[in-house]
Amino acid sequence: MPINRLAVPRPATRLLRLTFPFMVTALCLWVLQDRVALPSPSDLEGLLRGVQLWQWGGALLATCVSFWALGRYDSVAHRHLNTKLDGPRARKSGMASIALSQTVGFGLVTGSYARWRLMPGLSALQSVQLTSFVAVTFLAALAAVCGTACLFGAAGPAMRWTGAAILLAVFGATALSFLFPEISLGKKRFQMPSLTAMAALTVWTVVDVAAAGTALWLLLPQTMDISLPLLLTAYCLALGAAIVSSAPGGVGPFELTLVALLPLAGSEELMAGILAFRLVYYALPALLSGLTLAMPRLIEDAGDHQPSAIRHSAETLPRNRLRSETAVIRQNGGNVLACSSSRLAVLDSPQASIALFDPVAGCAGPAIKPLEHYAKSRNSVVCFYKCSAHTALKARAKGWQVLRIAEEAVLNPLTYSDTGSSRRQLRRKLRQAEKAGLEVRSAAEHLPLGQMQDVDAAWQDSHGRALGTTMGRFEPGYLMGQRIFLGWQEGKIIAFASFHESAGEWCLDLMRIIPGAPDGTGHSLVRAAIDHAKDEGIARLSLAAAPDHRLAPQIDKGLRRFKSCFAPQWEPLYMAAPNWWQMAVSAAELVRLVHRPPRLQQANINTKADPAVPHPHKEDEENEFANARRA
Repeated sequence: MPINRLAVPRPATRLLRLTFPFMVTALCLWVLQDRVALPSPSDLEGLLRGVQLWQWGGALLATCVSFWALGRYDSVAHRHLNTKLDGPRARKSGMASIALSQTVGFGLVTGSYARWRLMPGLSALQSVQLTSFVAVTFLAALAAVCGTACLFGAAGPAMRWTGAAILLAVFGATALSFLFPEISLGKKRFQMPSLTAMAALTVWTVVDVAAAGTALWLLLPQTMDISLPLLLTAYCLALGAAIVSSAPGGVGPFELTLVALLPLAGSEELMAGILAFRLVYYALPALLSGLTLAMPRLIEDAGDHQPSAIRHSAETLPRNRLRSETAVIRQNGGNVLACSSSRLAVLDSPQASIALFDPVAGCAGPAIKPLEHYAKSRNSVVCFYKCSAHTALKARAKGWQVLRIAEEAVLNPLTYSDTGSSRRQLRRKLRQAEKAGLEVRSAAEHLPLGQMQDVDAAWQDSHGRALGTTMGRFEPGYLMGQRIFLGWQEGKIIAFASFHESAGEWCLDLMRIIPGAPDGTGHSLVRAAIDHAKDEGIARLSLAAAPDHRLAPQIDKGLRRFKSCFAPQWEPLYMAAPNWWQMAVSAAELVRLVHRPPRLQQANINTKADPAVPHPHKEDEENEFANARRA
């Protein structure tokens, strides 16, 4: 591939990049020597001999804990980048690469090389992406830790205000990443880490920093009277200065920051403790890392034997599934997930893996563990959404939390009748529509997509932008896989309704009516669908769900009233998640996806018509309708 000469740095620029870290180190050491009295080699040797054996052992144990946490960082990074290489070896390679890069410096180069060397199957580009992800997210998480330390552990109002400002910026950035999970830089699109990934990264950063700071505290000479909270606060800030400086091992900025933040400490004792810390936390891990790089087989493992899940396209939805509404994944980017002996309709979003409704095949019980592992492999939360009581009970038996969120209106077309006082309002609505000249019929093989699109546009002009993700939106290929009923008045289509189909169930999806249509138009569309479902032997017709919670009266806006006209049987629907944190994140993500749906996915066209034609067979459709009226 040709190289763009404009993108190649000039020799002077390359030289500056290479020498800048060393210049920072030299400058900081010069300032440090001018500020404190550094111990002589003989004094330093005596101070190191004063460190007790238990101090060395405790520092070694704290160092192991710190690097154990750092290894988890690479797990999060592998999942975010979808390398499919997450496992014990990935964590060990992450520990080795960080041990090398933090000592040698030039972290992007040395860390990328170490990961590429130790992880078979990892490309050079992926290793650079992993190293960059770890570096950037560690700085962000460290900023949150430093902000917390300044706010609660530092003395002086200036430091507290600084900590509050840092935390406010971190929370703001987190909220923006949730609302805008993808960012564009030119032609490149980058996905932000999920809230689950951010939480994990923050936890591992806290463990890492606390353990490393404890190792330093343990190695300080016993003559120094510095509390652990004070030292941890100073260590967080010193570590941040060392990382930003890019100095090899952070030498210079790290020591200078500690001296500045610990003014009461004896300089000679502090320098001795820092030297002991560098031997335990930098030199020893670097030697082990070099040994690992020389013999990568030292970190070989037998692999991760977690229950797996396999993704299939939405077009593999079985015809005989119990819930026809799962076909909504044909336009929201969902997949059919094979979990053990079960199949689930799953929507993968930046924050969550959402299993929609009940399994399309099999039972929910065997699918729960593979589904949890699948979500973990994506750094996402997991939930069942709008599942039945049977699935909710299976989830609760596995320790999940369950919340009732909606009720589904269900009819049996085989036994349905308009008679009875409970359907008195329905009969009145149907008579009003009939007097206004409305006629409803099932759509022919070739859909009048142009006119239907006009109806949809008029409906959106009146009601606002259509909701999405868990609800259908107008898209030709999507509608061609549904059962469509058209409402005609004076030779024009003024309304239509679409229904998901499966072998034993129909479910109402889109209902579009132009402003000014006769009262009862929607009722007539549904009533016609009930008759056709009866003729085809369909024993279950769902009018879809209505909210069933405290906020339902504000959200409902007549939806329940419309469905109640048919006197349906109301069946409860539930949301289930492993814990309340995942429940809350899933609910927030669903609200975002419904009200700010992503770009519409075009469904595969497998029935009825070619959507490329604006008004396919419009004249044929109108002539057929006119002939039917005369007959």
